[in-house]
Amino acid sequence: MDILQTIGSSDLGIWQAGFAAAATSITVGIAFLRAPSRATLYWTYAFTLALVSTFGVIAAQIAENEPARAFALGLLLGAPATLWSGFRAHRGVRAFIWVGPALALLIATILTVAADSEWFTTAYRACYLLAALSGGLFLWEWNRMPNRSDPVVWAFGVVSVLFVALGVAGAAVGLATRPIDEEFTVTRPLSALGMLVYISAALVAILGLTVARRTVGGSTPEIDREFRLFRDAADARLQRALPTSEVCSVLVVRLDDLNQLRTTLGAEEIGAVTVRMVDALRITAGAGALVSPTAEGAVAVFVARPEGATRDLLRRLLRAVGDLEVDSRLPVQLSASAGWCSTTVGGYDLDALLFIARGAAEVAQERGGDQWERADGTFIERLVTGLEER
Repeated sequence: MDILQTIGSSDLGIWQAGFAAAATSITVGIAFLRAPSRATLYWTYAFTLALVSTFGVIAAQIAENEPARAFALGLLLGAPATLWSGFRAHRGVRAFIWVGPALALLIATILTVAADSEWFTTAYRACYLLAALSGGLFLWEWNRMPNRSDPVVWAFGVVSVLFVALGVAGAAVGLATRPIDEEFTVTRPLSALGMLVYISAALVAILGLTVARRTVGGSTPEIDREFRLFRDAADARLQRALPTSEVCSVLVVRLDDLNQLRTTLGAEEIGAVTVRMVDALRITAGAGALVSPTAEGAVAVFVARPEGATRDLLRRLLRAVGDLEVDSRLPVQLSASAGWCSTTVGGYDLDALLFIARGAAEVAQERGGDQWERADGTFIERLVTGLEER
């Protein structure tokens, strides 16, 4: 029996093609177009790659072109790495988007060379293990995501573990036994099913991370959970900084003219813009910062940096908001204002730092917006006096 005849010959290949088409449409229509970001763009790349390669496998089978079928199958195995890049972009760190395409081309080349040889089964097992390990890289991101306890993200983490286990088990079986054609007729559908389940769980997680966050600007379970994790992490950082008097700062960034923007653009577009603002600020602030949306539609940022570096960061944060594009026919230019309170002024109590930074952001907006305000001793005195007069 020709080994490659088993690839794509079952109804599972048709199910894969149909699911890949649906997943791509859903990712583009629900995730990318409604909440465009680097993360949703990379996830779209991954599902598009899965779609094209799956149909490539079926077309090559119909044409009875074994090398082309092996090449398309190899491209499909590069999709998990591209999904991983999307999750890194979602977390606001360097995405390494080149890893997915490079791995896809490497695996496709290996399988194409081995297509007509007796070593194809061994090559396929090794390449599937590479794909499973690249998919398992999500576990690294999962451990660092602020919303890792979200049920859909947690479920995808479990599926990632099982995906890696399937790849390792397949490679172990290949090393322990002599590969035969009949054995591969069982191995191939099992591995294809594993890939299908993995991509299905990824789609659910992606929708959970994007659709649920579109309602930013009001209190939601997702925002409350993310802000609670932000508070826990910031409190821990402040406790570590207190003994050495390390300078830390809390920044609160708010869109200017939010009510007018909501009237002009609509609540749905504002939700998408705010999600993109959170992503942009997370990328700009860098891996060492803590970033979270708040229930009032602002974004809280915690950094442990010298004041000069924080001042430069504030300028870049406001510039990042101004560079965001609005999906509207109206000439709308976004801007934001920020409040800054450091531990040299507000101490090491997070609630006090957040309260003062919010007040400073309000002052910046009252002065015309598109600027930042730093809280000093005089500002705090005025803020406390104003509260006493109310």
